Amino acid sequence: MGFQKITSLSLTDLFVQQIENMILSGELSVGEQLPPARELSIRMGVSRPVISAGVIELEKLGFVEIVPRQGVYVSDYRRKGTVETLNAIMRYNQGMMRKSEVKSLLEVRESLECLCTVLALENASDAELESLGGILDELKNAKTAEDAAEKTFLFFHELAILSGNVLLPLMYHSFKAPGVHLWTIYAKKFGIKALYDLKVDYYRALLNRDEEEALTQVHKIMQNAVRDLSFYGA
Repeated sequence: MGFQKITSLSLTDLFVQQIENMILSGELSVGEQLPPARELSIRMGVSRPVISAGVIELEKLGFVEIVPRQGVYVSDYRRKGTVETLNAIMRYNQGMMRKSEVKSLLEVRESLECLCTVLALENASDAELESLGGILDELKNAKTAEDAAEKTFLFFHELAILSGNVLLPLMYHSFKAPGVHLWTIYAKKFGIKALYDLKVDYYRALLNRDEEEALTQVHKIMQNAVRDLSFYGA
């Protein structure tokens, strides 16, 4: 396993997590007004600047709405949230997502990877496409499920870069945490080789510049995963 970096959360982070948990558990409901900062400061034992910074972060995550001269209200995070909101949900569920969230993530990834495939075949050189093989080799030789998941992300992120589209790598990177989480679970259940094998036919189609076959492989991988979420167990 090796040594891992030890970190401690700031008071602001702890405040944000507590309010997130209260919202996700239903203890705080949509539309409910949070107590004033002065009252929260006394009840929670932290300074008002900590409360203010935390509320701003919660608004960025889509959990609350700050209404000037009125107060702070719990938002419907399904309407206001971002990918970071999904990460907060995962933290609340001890790293897990509900099956509906997994299905949604896979559907979005399928769309992104199809677009990456088409653009990469249009814009990338043969040598650039061949370079993806080195990442696949690293995936094949990975020693842990976590490392294999990271290499899988790297493969698709590099493909997004090769697409030539400026936004695609950024969009793909925004889904890194939940994506790596799913790949890790898959590799632990079915083995690293199974994760590697899923990418081989796709990679060969890219090398052959066979767009139809490459897209078929993307659809095959994603549709199988969407159809059978039993491996996730959430």
